[in-house]
Amino acid sequence: MMELLGGAVQTLMEEGLAGDVVVTGQDADLVAIQRIMAETQHMTIYKPVKVIAKRTAELAVNLAQGKPVIAGNSIDNGLKKVPSVLLDVTVVTKENVESTVVRDGFHFKESLGIK
Repeated sequence: MMELLGGAVQTLMEEGLAGDVVVTGQDADLVAIQRIMAETQHMTIYKPVKVIAKRTAELAVNLAQGKPVIAGNSIDNGLKKVPSVLLDVTVVTKENVESTVVRDGFHFKESLGIK
């Protein structure tokens, strides 16, 4: 099954508009990065797994030890403000693919057609 963004890009390709219409994403998966390299997607959001795992582990240890967890932020979900820990994300474009997702080992040059 084709994911939603892939379907949109496929339609743009069929109409000769791929690369002319701004298309973005937020998962930095392999197909998204390949589309960025092919210039049919403009950018994606990269959330480094190591950073997420480290922060999650820190929070879990604090909870397990009965220590307070300070969220620092909250997100209004329409019913109430939910305490939230927000981490920095990185915008990935064709210009910074190697210094972001490749450098971190999230994707490999060979998978992206980079020599």
